Amino acid sequence: MFVLSTSSNSGKTVIVTAIARVLSRRARVAPFKAQNMSLNSYPAVDGGEVAVAQAMQAYAAGVEPSTAMNPILLKPLGDDRSEVIVRGRPAFIGGFGEYSSSILDRWRVVRGAVDELRSGFDLVVGEGAGSAFEPNIRDVANFRAAEYLGGGAYVVLDIERGGAFTSALGLMASIPPRWRGLVRGFIINKFRGEEGLLDGAVRWLEERTGRRVVGVIPWMDVHKLWPEDSESMEGFGSGPLDVAVIAYPWISNFNEFQPLSLEPDVGVRFVRGGSLGEPDLIILPGSRNVPASLEWLRRTGLEAQLRRALGSSLVLGVCGGFQLMAARISDPLGVEGGAPGHYRGLGLGDFEVVYAAEKVVSRSRAQLVEPVELEFRGYEIHRGRVSYGSARPSSLIVERNGSRVEVLDGVWDEALGVAGTHLHGALGDPGFRELVLNEAQEEEGVAAAEERRGVDRRPTGGGGRGGEGRAGPPGPGLGLMDGARSGGGI
Repeated sequence: MFVLSTSSNSGKTVIVTAIARVLSRRARVAPFKAQNMSLNSYPAVDGGEVAVAQAMQAYAAGVEPSTAMNPILLKPLGDDRSEVIVRGRPAFIGGFGEYSSSILDRWRVVRGAVDELRSGFDLVVGEGAGSAFEPNIRDVANFRAAEYLGGGAYVVLDIERGGAFTSALGLMASIPPRWRGLVRGFIINKFRGEEGLLDGAVRWLEERTGRRVVGVIPWMDVHKLWPEDSESMEGFGSGPLDVAVIAYPWISNFNEFQPLSLEPDVGVRFVRGGSLGEPDLIILPGSRNVPASLEWLRRTGLEAQLRRALGSSLVLGVCGGFQLMAARISDPLGVEGGAPGHYRGLGLGDFEVVYAAEKVVSRSRAQLVEPVELEFRGYEIHRGRVSYGSARPSSLIVERNGSRVEVLDGVWDEALGVAGTHLHGALGDPGFRELVLNEAQEEEGVAAAEERRGVDRRPTGGGGRGGEGRAGPPGPGLGLMDGARSGGGI
């Protein structure tokens, strides 16, 4: 089956996740999205990267994500250029015209991925991309992919944004007759109120299209699921420990901060500009365009605000955010910013980042040595290579994709109050998360913080200051199924 929609952010991803979960109790199920545009990605079991949404769907179905589940991934670098990932590996960086001209090559890739999934799984649940039909786009991700996969297609209607019924009618009137026959019915999503209020509109749509409304799904709070793109980026939690995530336009893998929702005394907000406030923890997240993010921080005044916060707020950089903290950043091949260049970093540590052609894509395990000994897990997706000056690396990456390695990584400067790592998902590791939150609280003094908040953050064996280090959980390391430090879970 295939799930389509008349718009982006309608809930297709969540619905496919739920369907895959339910069907996995009876058969071996694979999710599939021919083309995804997202800066949130995750290492696949067969190497390379896929959109994090398809990784989430795979894990919901009880299988490992593979590059066949998302054969084409677009990572925007700006308004007119994207990095094109084909079967998990970088193919080229280009604009829409260059990408559009490759439709035959893209279609061969999509068909090959569908054939591979069919041969390895009992059922394949497909998801469309954006609007199911646009007359100005030569599309391989929606009806063409649904037709090749076979089975029925269902169209999700986002009633929260309005225009759901007329958009459904417009879609059916616009698509070619051969694709019209693929549509088996409609799903109304994000409805608030009494379902009976829709009866007249449902009859109106069914009479004009000849297709049934097969279900009405109420609005649900799904913030604990892994968000697919920046449209889903919303703050969460209302605890007194204030966490500010700097949301530059090229923010990537921000889904990795969802494990903070396990902590009842934490509140997370995304800062897109304006005032940074006085947070306890400032996070510089991943970025698909570090040079542009650096310029954005300076243009918006957030760099100056961040510097003023040093000493009272802990600053944590993750992957691209860690690279931003360098004294010097070099992109000699133009693989990060789209053009060769050399840049002055934030200078929060004496180290240099140089971007190489080859991308590191791995599920990784690291040993933290500063400020305490602690093993933690996460994943890496980056081209940056770090050379250290006077800054001391805080950890050693000891495993990548099951192979033994020894790679120096990260920084942790307690005097300055800055920390960094290349490992996405590190906050999903309970020990690393506890350590970071304890350190953030101690920036203003342990006694003052605990008295003000009325909470006890003494180490519980998860690696806090003075605590015993321990290994993080196995698996993807995103932490959504990990218990909170208090012992609770979801």
